[in-house]
Amino acid sequence: MDTITTLLAKLPAHTLPEYYIWLYIVTNLLWFALFCFGKQAARNRYQRLEHSLNLELERRRKVYELKICQYEDYCHELEAFRLRHQNDYQKVFLPLFTEFNNRYQAAEAAEDTAAASLATLWFSGEIQKVATATSTELHILDKQTAELKLSAADDVVEILLDIQQLYQNLLVVSGEQMNQLVAITLSKDYEAVKFMAEKLQQVGSQLQQSSEQLMQAIRRDLLNF
Repeated sequence: MDTITTLLAKLPAHTLPEYYIWLYIVTNLLWFALFCFGKQAARNRYQRLEHSLNLELERRRKVYELKICQYEDYCHELEAFRLRHQNDYQKVFLPLFTEFNNRYQAAEAAEDTAAASLATLWFSGEIQKVATATSTELHILDKQTAELKLSAADDVVEILLDIQQLYQNLLVVSGEQMNQLVAITLSKDYEAVKFMAEKLQQVGSQLQQSSEQLMQAIRRDLLNF
């Protein structure tokens, strides 16, 4: 301001009005340029913010869709596994046990030790087939559980781990009981077969309860996302 005043003092008096006019024009042009620059800068900031928000919304949408697909795949596989094995005792264990018992009793009645050994080997082979198939299915569930743990809510992860442990327990219990069927046949302790069924039903009931808890936890996770 002092510089402008000094310059004005050096100018001839008749040039002052014209100078003020130009000074006014230049000042307004500068203000207008500053306003346009500020407006453009604000527009750029707004566009960057809008772009950032759109990217975040798109990211969250993709994550949400991924979570839904993962949950659907896991729940579908879990339900399919449950349906395939909910009647294992009647459809798998008892038929194998009955067939083995018939073969073994026939061999024993005929005092044919070779036939008895073959019956035992056959039964052991069938047990191994069942255990291998079940283990393969559980491996698929374990893989999906590991994938879900990366994005699922904490309470969902906790239930997933519980279900994973229950299925491992089911596999162990089933394997142990299938192996005990030979000893049960030899000892003719058929009450033990009933106990085996009750134990399997107990684990199955726990799995059903955990599955229902999982469905509720998944709904909460998706609603709160």
